[in-house]
Amino acid sequence: MRKHFLLAAIFLFSSTLFAEQANLIFRESYRLADVQNLVMALNSENVEIKNFRGYKVTVEAFSNNTSRSPVIKRANKSIIIEHSKEHFYKADYCNLIIYIPYDYKLNSFEYISDSGNLSAEEIWSDKVNARSNAGSISFENLISSDTLSISTTKGKIKISKFKGEYFELTSESGAIQMNKVQAEYFNASSGAGQVFINLENAPVATSQIKTSRGNITVELPASENFNLQVLSNSGTFRDNIRDVRKSARGEHDFKYNDGGALLILQTSSGDITLE
Repeated sequence: MRKHFLLAAIFLFSSTLFAEQANLIFRESYRLADVQNLVMALNSENVEIKNFRGYKVTVEAFSNNTSRSPVIKRANKSIIIEHSKEHFYKADYCNLIIYIPYDYKLNSFEYISDSGNLSAEEIWSDKVNARSNAGSISFENLISSDTLSISTTKGKIKISKFKGEYFELTSESGAIQMNKVQAEYFNASSGAGQVFINLENAPVATSQIKTSRGNITVELPASENFNLQVLSNSGTFRDNIRDVRKSARGEHDFKYNDGGALLILQTSSGDITLE
């Protein structure tokens, strides 16, 4: 009796989750054993990744123009999604929704886009590589066993929670925001955007946050052991851990508690805040 109830509940949940929506042009589900990598090379398609309780990966595509449907195929235990080569108009749109079961681990997550946005709930993958020209990239919960690399030209990078060994974030003119970060070491840089990173632990190897024109804010537990180097041509350095405020011009070196790995905060024009 209980088994029948659970099966009915799963069916009802799945039916609601994958309910028919307007302009649905593609839907396909894949066994987890056949999906170890997710590879996307897109143009202006927006991608949303959602998590659910299930045993398959499902891909849906929505568009007001059927010729805008991306090419979706499976090969070598990978789901490969590529933008359509057909001509389309500015009024045309295409949105992708990918459903991945909770706690399912990928070998690799690859995303390249020209102007589309990527929004993901939870991704767990050995390697994560995401690139966008004019679109934003957002993860709610990101776990990377190996490396995380994200870069944008104009778009914003936002990660609400991250756990991994190393990450590298780069944006030419977009803001970078990371919360609840657990990482051993990292590099983050923005040409003309603000950088905010909330660290739950101090790095164990040399790490750097750099901007050309923008403020840097780093949150770090006061009990952590690390060395800090502040470099700036202008602006103010605010150390809210020690309640210190001074000009950031030049080079300044600090030791916190017993000292440790070096954290470098550098900006050509902007304020630097540690709290």
